[in-house]
Formats: sequence, C-alpha cells, structure tokens
Amino acid sequence: MINNKLRKVRKQTEMSVSELARRAHTSRQTITNIELHGQIPNGLLMISICKALNHDPTDIFFDPCVNHD
Repeated sequence: MINNKLRKVRKQTEMSVSELARRAHTSRQTITNIELHGQIPNGLLMISICKALNHDPTDIFFDPCVNHD
C-alpha cells in the first residue's frame, strides 16, 4: 500500500470520482481503489490522473520525507 493524496487533491479541485475516471480514461472503481485502498497505479495511469488534476505526480503519489534506503 502507498500513502497518496489523490482523494485530497481531487476534492480540492472539486472533481468527482466519475469525472476524474472519465478524464483519466479509467474506471470509477480504479480511482476508488487508489484513493481508499492504496492500489498503486501503473505509470501511464498515474500520468493520466495527474494531467486530469493538473498536478505533478510527486504532489500526489510520493512523499518527499520518506527515505527509501
């Protein structure tokens, strides 16, 4: 599971799950799984989601304070 800020960012942009799914060319269930269950999107889906929300992937999916050593 990853810690992501997708739900927070989506709500800040006032976009529904359905609208984000449509813009990112995926299903509502996939967006819900990412938001609530920590499903990790593949690179292309991550980019599509971030484009739809007009955010950089590091803003949503990566925590700069985590040490990966």
